[in-house]
Order: sequence, then structure tokens, then C-alpha cells
Amino acid sequence: MRSSDQLREQFLSFFEAQGHTRCPSDGLVPSGDPTVLFTSAGMNQFKPYFLALKSDLRRAASCQKCLRTGDLERVGKSASHHSFFEMLGNFSFGDYFKQEAIGWAWEFLTGTTDYAGTRSRHADRCLSLPKDKLWVSIYEKDEEAFELWRKLGVPEARIRRFGQAENFWPANAPKDGPNGPCGPCSEIYFDADGAVEGPTSVEIWNLVFTQFDRQSDGSLKPLARPSIDTGMGLERLARVIQKVDTDYDTDLFKAIVDAIKSRQRKQAPDAAVRTLADHMRAVVFLIAEGIMPSNEARGYVARMLIRRSYRFATTILDLRPHDEGEKERLWPVANAVLVAMRGSPYAVELNQRIAAIQDVIGREQEQFAQTLAAGNERLQEVLNTCEASRKRAVPGEEAFRLYDTHGLPLEITVDAAAERGLTVDREGFERALQAQQQRSREGSQFKGEVFAGSAMKVREALRDLPPHDAQFIGYETLQGEAKIQGLWDGHQWVDAACEGQAVGIVLDRSPFYGESGGQVGDSGRIEGLRGLAEVSKTAWVDEVLVHHATVRQGALKVQEPVRALVDAQRRLQIARSHTGTHLLHWALRKVLGPEAAQAGSLVDAERLRFDVCARSALRDEQLREVEALVNSRVRLADAVQTDKMKLEEAKRAGALAMFGEKYGQTVRVVSIGDYSKELCGGTHLLHTGLLGAFTIVSESSIAAGTRRLEALVGQAASQRHLQERQILQEVARKLGRGVDDIAKGLEELLEQLTQAEQERRARQADLARVEARRLVGEGKQIHGVTYVAATLQHMDRDALAAVADALRQAFAQPPPRDAVVVLACANHGSVALVMATTAGVSKRVHAGQMLKAISAITQGSGGGRPDFAQAAGKDPSRLPEALKRAEELVREALQP
Repeated sequence: MRSSDQLREQFLSFFEAQGHTRCPSDGLVPSGDPTVLFTSAGMNQFKPYFLALKSDLRRAASCQKCLRTGDLERVGKSASHHSFFEMLGNFSFGDYFKQEAIGWAWEFLTGTTDYAGTRSRHADRCLSLPKDKLWVSIYEKDEEAFELWRKLGVPEARIRRFGQAENFWPANAPKDGPNGPCGPCSEIYFDADGAVEGPTSVEIWNLVFTQFDRQSDGSLKPLARPSIDTGMGLERLARVIQKVDTDYDTDLFKAIVDAIKSRQRKQAPDAAVRTLADHMRAVVFLIAEGIMPSNEARGYVARMLIRRSYRFATTILDLRPHDEGEKERLWPVANAVLVAMRGSPYAVELNQRIAAIQDVIGREQEQFAQTLAAGNERLQEVLNTCEASRKRAVPGEEAFRLYDTHGLPLEITVDAAAERGLTVDREGFERALQAQQQRSREGSQFKGEVFAGSAMKVREALRDLPPHDAQFIGYETLQGEAKIQGLWDGHQWVDAACEGQAVGIVLDRSPFYGESGGQVGDSGRIEGLRGLAEVSKTAWVDEVLVHHATVRQGALKVQEPVRALVDAQRRLQIARSHTGTHLLHWALRKVLGPEAAQAGSLVDAERLRFDVCARSALRDEQLREVEALVNSRVRLADAVQTDKMKLEEAKRAGALAMFGEKYGQTVRVVSIGDYSKELCGGTHLLHTGLLGAFTIVSESSIAAGTRRLEALVGQAASQRHLQERQILQEVARKLGRGVDDIAKGLEELLEQLTQAEQERRARQADLARVEARRLVGEGKQIHGVTYVAATLQHMDRDALAAVADALRQAFAQPPPRDAVVVLACANHGSVALVMATTAGVSKRVHAGQMLKAISAITQGSGGGRPDFAQAAGKDPSRLPEALKRAEELVREALQP
């Protein structure tokens, strides 16, 4: 039986033999495509090639990590629906077309080149599926595909014709759109019983023939360069080859399912086990790519999947917790995902992020356990109300309130409702969500930039621009002659831009570095025949370099020759930071080990930020060691060298690649001495000595398993050292000590402060006992309970708390008495409130809840335990009203 790892390799090696370039998977977050949240198909990373924006590939094959959340309700319930999955695909960008795509698909699946059984010369890389268990579908009007399948010898009875809803991409495109590239498709099915359209048929491969450009009038115009886009789910293929009933029975899921069942303590449908296995695969890969749980966009998906998994693990399956307790309940399942993937191309990256994966899942499920405890009560109330009123659907507003107020994702509400035979008004939920988002937008002061890539549609307007690599000439020079190809005024493409106008300038070639790979874009100026523009930054939009500029003199016109000049001093400062970033990465790996992988960076002028995978905070001595290592290489002035080479060659040479970053087939490798080698498209120094100085200024956590270091280089680092020296000298002067003796002086000062604080607290306690003795005698009786209320002068909230504690101690003295205490003070326009109860009263008078209501009268808030609470207010004038209300509430609570 072939393993999934073998199937993945067989597919890629087969298409390599057919002249395809093997391309690694892009990240789940698609590189260079802001139009989608996640990579949902193998073709996503090749969009620039399908759109002819890039031309260095003609044929490609890949196994792509994908994530889809559109039909989560079917996950686990069907044999082959998943959130996370792998998509095998072969692609042609204006090269081969239907004949080759159909022929190679048949050859790979059967090991033969026709239905008669002619053996393939690549049979060792093929699957040898029985031909009589395969059948195909085609678009009903695609006679060319029909003839090609018949030419292979496939019987007409095993070819089915379907309409544009089933066999056209996008579905129903001829009738409903959208406009743009589209085409018919042919799907290949496997049926274990040999039937056509039988109940056991599994769709395993979809061949999309992108051959038309749909026009506004609905007509289909043939494309000059028709393309091929195919997709075959690895999970489904493994299911067929391994002869099992569902994808969840394959080796891709076996370790995960076994881990769940070994800890399962409650009988539940298999669908629950499958759903949990599916979701945890998605969660592990999301966290590994740095997508942390949040309430926005991708982070929301990560949070929702973890929370949905936790609910399945607890409420439905009752998984036995890990030895470390409740917060580790999901970790054995996540760890099983890592085991299942240890032979995959993703194993190295996943292993580097184990600490982050464990920490994030642990924290999120611990937080959600608390949220669920609070929100589940309200959820059950909502469901009970629906049943009592004979409603069949939870109102969308209620579902949104559960999400917004109680933190319950919509999917949790949907699941809980389904268990009672109810549905959820999703449209109502979306309306409530959109209304809230609109309110947030209206309340925001943020204004977007005028140069919005989605609006510019650069490539549609500027079809004559050279390819991406040919536009940038800034590795070799900081100035160059160019021609203006386009001017964008923030709303439309214009022919000219006048003095004072903000404009996006597109040149046919430019020395300006466009923001990418964490490095900020260049600034400088563009000089024309009759005008000059100041460039504030440069960025890539739709594979086009756009200079964000303001015309300072005269005017600039399209097709006008210009001279582009980069700010050389700023470029040098940025280069210092980028070379410093590589040195920092090397030093961190030296100190923390090879698992200290880069998780992100920002390279600015003499300032850098570096995110690194680390389970815990770096100790002071580790930070000092990292900084010393970097500065040691600065003093040695090691040479910095750049080379271009094939991606696989660079990896074999030991070049580090950032996980999730997308690289082309030819890459730029930046080497420092013989110790640092990274794939990098940024600008660098000629040698490390030009960096000047390096200092780390902060280290913090940005997410579980990820630390952020910020550092300064060059003149900024030297200035920082000078400032710190001046501060030390000033502190030494004020302490009356030498600089080398500051630490001892501070210790003595802190000891004096600690002693003074202890003395203050002792005096406060004495005064509190005195005040308490006075107030005990002023208490009144309310239904057998002593009630003390007073406004005290010249006290803060801490002092009030001390008096309240002294009163409780006084009432505890024999003979003990039940008591309620409410104390207040007003200082400088603010109010402080404290409420305390003795043990015998706290069940009837909840201090926290009562003080929350009382403080609201003074425009404040607060709360606390049943026996003790604190609050603050903003309106001292209403303090008498608040104390009057306090007595009323106490009387109501103590009423027999």
C-alpha cells in the first residue's frame, strides 16, 4: 500500500518527467494576493503566470496546502470534506492544452497511455488504477474534450456530459459571469464497483481548460494563450489507493483519529471524531504560519477552529485531559498531527513551531473554557426560549449577541442549535455583524492611502510594462534614466500631474526598491523635463513598482523621459538595518539553537524589528550574548556577497528561507562571511563594518511562542549609547556616587523606600483601627444586621479598604456580629467606594454586585467578591444619593 507521502512524490516526479517545474507549496496565507484570506486552490500562487505578469515558468506542478471554511457543517459528516487539505496540481501557462492534460491524467492514474493498456514508459511513477473503475465527466458542449477521451479509447458509456453548473469554471460563468478568464472542465471519478455515477463514485481529479475570456455581453472570446489548471485532492487520492471508506481512514488521519479515540470517554458519532481530527490539522498549520487567534479576519478563523475543536473535545467526546491538566486537553491531538506529517515536506517548518503550537492552543482553550462557562448558560437560555416559543431558528440578532458579548463563534451556536433540531438565521447574524462593522468604521479616524492597489488595476491599464524583475535596476545603481508609463491621482489614471498633486508614478525601469520582504521602500526624487516629484515611498502593486510621490515643481507627463534618483543616505541606513537583521538572525540561532526561526521582520532606516520563534522570553544574559556576537562580526568587517541561483541549489547550499514566504525558481542569496546564508531580495552593505554599531532596545512577546526584538544600528545605535551614558552620569550625580557605583546606590535607595512604605502601611493600619472603633459605635441595625456607612476625609481607596478590613475584624470579635460596611471618599473630582460584609451576610448581600449598581450613580464602575468590593466614580456631587441607594439595597436584600 502506497503512503500519502509516496503518492505526493509520485505525482510530482511524474510531471517533472513531463517537463514541469516542481514548485513548493505556497503558504496558507497567499503571497502577493490580498484578495483572498487563505490559499484555497493550487492555482492561487500561479495567478501572475496565468495573467501573463510573469513568464519564467511555462509548466509547473505542485502539492499545495489549502484552507476552505465555506462548508464546515459538512466536515466530518461526509467522507471527503475538509477545512485543511492538500491539492496536487499540474499547470500550463499558455504552453500545452487539452490533449496533453487529458493524456497525462490518464497515464498517471492507470500507468497506460490509452484504454487498450499500452504501458507508459513512466509506469514506475504511475498509480496503475484499473481502467474499468474510472469514468469521466465533461462540459456538455465541449466536443474537443469528448473526442480526446474517445481517442484514448474510453468508452462513450463511461463519459458523462454535464451542464455549466457542474463542468465549467467558474460555475455557471457563461450565463452568470463573472467576466474574465474561464473555461470548461473535465472531472475524473473512481468507483470501486465499476459503476458510472454510482453511490461509491469519488471525484479525484478536476481538469480545468481555461480557454475563454467572458465579455460583458456574455459572449466567450477565445484566449490567445489558453491554459491548464488541474486539482486532485491528496486525501481523496489516498483513500482510493489505500482502499478505505473515507479520507479519515487514510494514513493522513490515522494517527490523529487514534489519538482522539484513545482519550475518548463518551460515546459519540464518528462525525465528531472526524471533525476534531480535521480542525486540529488546520489549527496546527495556521499557527505554524504565524496566524494567531483573534477576532479579525484570519485570526478569527484560527480562533473559531480551536474553539470548535475544544467544544467537540469536551462536550461531545469528553477527551481525557493531558497530564498537565485542562489547558492541555487538545495537545495530544495536535501532537498527533505533527506525527502524521513527519514524512511530509512541511515537517521541518512544523517542528520549528512546536513550542508556539502548544502554547497557543493551550492558552486559547484555557481562555475559551472560561468564556464557554459564562456564555453557555446564555446559549442554553436562548435555545430554551426558541423551543418554548416553537421557533425553528435562533434569531440572527441573538446569535450575534452571543458572539459579540459572550465570545461564542457563530459555528458554536450553529452546532448547539443543530443538536436540538434548530437552525440559526445566518443572514440576520451577518446583518447585525455588518451593522457593527459600519459603526466601527464611522467611529474610526483612519483614512486609507490614495494609492489602493485593488482600485488602480495597474496591469489592466499598463499592459506594456516589462516583467517584475526587469523594472527594478536598483541593485546596480541608485539613479537611472526612465520613462513615465503611468500616473495615478488616487481615483484614476491621468496624463499629467501638476505642482502640489499627490500621485502614483509608474516608470518603465527604476532604481527605487519597492517595499517587500520586510524592507521598507526607497524615497528620493524623480526629475522630468519641466517638473520634479518628491518620492516618499515605493511599493509593489499588481507586480508593478509604484512611486508614491508629490509633485514639488512644474508638472510631469506620461511618456515623458525622467531621471530617477534614490535618497542614497537613507538607502545606506536601510542597508545597515537589513544586514544587521541577518546578523541578528545568525546570533539568535547561535544562542537559542536552530529552532530560533524567523517569524517576521521590519527593516527601516537604522531601525529594525525581528520576530523569532522562542518558547520563553530571552534572559538578560542571552540578550547581551546576542548583541555581543553581532558587534563582534561588525568589528571584523566580514564581506557581504549576493548570488543568484536556482531555489533548490540555494537550499542545498544551506540558505535559510523564511517559512511562508514565496520564492521564485531563481532566487537571490545573501551570504555574510562563511556563517550566514539567506534567501533575500533586499539591499545590503558591502561588508559588516559599515554597520557601525548594533544595540538591542527591547524584547517582548507578540504571541505564544513568538518573541519580538527591536534594535538600532549605525548612527542611531551610537546616539542611543550616548543617551544612555548621559542618563547614567545624571543618575550618578543625583545619587552622589560614581557611575560604576550606581547599582549599589540604587539598592540602598530602594531599601529606604521599602522601609518608608512599611512604616506608612503600619501608620495606616493604626489609623484604620482607630477609625473603625469610632464607626462601630455609629452603626445602625437593619433586620438584625449592623449597617455602617460613612464618607471619610483625606483618604484614598487603599485607606478605605484598610478601614473596612479593620471593621470586619472588629465585628468578628466575641460576641461576633453580622455587618455590612459601605465607605466612601471624594478627592479632586473623583470618588472611591468600598463595600464589605461579614461571612454570615455575604450570601444575602453580594458586595460586588451591589457596589457595581451603587457606583453607576456616581458615573463610575466597580465590583468584586461577595464579601468585598471596590469601585471608582467621577461625580462626587452624587455621592449622598449613592449612599442613600446603598442603604435601600441593603434593606431590600436583608428583608425577611
